[in-house]
Amino acid sequence: DLGPQSVAILAQAGVVQRAVVAITGVFGERAPIAMTTVETPNVANTDSDATNKSDALETEPSSTNEATPGKGGLTVGSKAELEQDLPPERFVLLVMISVIQGYTLIGPLQHSFKVAMNIGDKGELSQVFTQAAALVQWGKFAMTLGQNVLLAKLSPLARVYIAMVGVGLGAIIPPLFVFTLGSKWLGWVFISFGLIGLSLGIFECTFLNVITPLGPLTKSWAIMGFPAAFFIINVFGFLLLSFGVPVEALFWYIVAGVPVGALIFAKRVVPRVREVTAILRPREQGEDGKAAADRTATVYKSILEWRAWLPALLPFMCMNVVGHFVMEGALPANFNTFNDQVVPLLGREDDEHLMNKNRFMAVFFVFVGLGDMVSRRVGYCFSLNTYKSNMIALAGGLACCVAGMYLTTLGIGMVAWLSVFLAFWGQGFNYAVASKYIDRFVPRDHNLAAYSFWMFAGSAGAIAGSTMVEIIRAWICHGESYAHECLAAHHGH
Repeated sequence: DLGPQSVAILAQAGVVQRAVVAITGVFGERAPIAMTTVETPNVANTDSDATNKSDALETEPSSTNEATPGKGGLTVGSKAELEQDLPPERFVLLVMISVIQGYTLIGPLQHSFKVAMNIGDKGELSQVFTQAAALVQWGKFAMTLGQNVLLAKLSPLARVYIAMVGVGLGAIIPPLFVFTLGSKWLGWVFISFGLIGLSLGIFECTFLNVITPLGPLTKSWAIMGFPAAFFIINVFGFLLLSFGVPVEALFWYIVAGVPVGALIFAKRVVPRVREVTAILRPREQGEDGKAAADRTATVYKSILEWRAWLPALLPFMCMNVVGHFVMEGALPANFNTFNDQVVPLLGREDDEHLMNKNRFMAVFFVFVGLGDMVSRRVGYCFSLNTYKSNMIALAGGLACCVAGMYLTTLGIGMVAWLSVFLAFWGQGFNYAVASKYIDRFVPRDHNLAAYSFWMFAGSAGAIAGSTMVEIIRAWICHGESYAHECLAAHHGH
């Protein structure tokens, strides 16, 4: 395989083909990019001349999208073009799934954890458990930016590994200490959800930052891991439970997935990041020869230079607030609305067209998964080469979120499927649009800072949505109780 040394040799031999030969060597396939051949002098040059030629790949003479003849260098634009066409590293999907599955403990598994602790749905203990579960959102909120202070001395790569360890420790508490050892200590709930929340706050933005050199095709696979994890647990996982598989097996599966994801990340993803960085962006390696992912992150510098990236990012941050508000507010509000053993499909007072709640929720989560997962892939299918086109795309995603929230307030079973599909489509689509914008238009030195601020805004929206679940439920139920909907207490689980 051709590495950086081979590229330098090719430069000395007289041919540089926009580094495509190097990319072909790394990935074993050729990216569909036009080539530019640049003639250089004979290889029998002095050592200093050879050094200059090998450094030619690092030159960035202009901001145009074409390589500049004469030096054989790659401009900022041509490097971005090469990244656009890099073949995807699909294993990042498995890494994302392995970690985000720990986040699924705040979904239906949260109730299983609660039952195992012998805590009911009412009373003081139930309220304490709910507040403990909220630590997931508060932890994400705090560490999305807080990591840049508390872990300032660590590289983004080191932070990803720390986050994986934290998620694994948080996820192992319910199956080991509660289900297996039978402990009912309430402190386990706080430790479990706290570790998972803090670790997710570190992981998501840092992981996306680390894999940025692998290009947008890889990033589009990575961001689908978030909805895919919930889809696996909430659909396939609970389908297994319906066939008699004990719920603790689902908890152990989540625990086992974390080290597998860490191994794939270390053995497959990280080497690709380092090799591609060495070829396309050698200046990002620094004087110590380390790739950006291995070096200490300097977000402080990005804050000082906020005018270069933050103002243009504000609309993306605002849309992330709205998307997470709808996602974290509308979803649990539906759970609290359709709280009988059956769900009326055609309206609050419908007594004829009833569906078993478990089956209804299975279909419900299929629509959630499809809306969130497919939209993230679709978002990467649009070019979005201008700021205006990005704003139009964000507006489209916002419209879906608003429409989804409105349809949720109607309280109609079948419409609820459409409402969550639209709500999660809007959130997933805008997630993809923002991620693609950050990687393409935000200066690479500010990539981690941009992801941190963008996700910090999303976490704020998630907290706001989760604290307004009862208010959203009131919009749906209008203070009334019906035969199979908006009941004062849950009937069946």
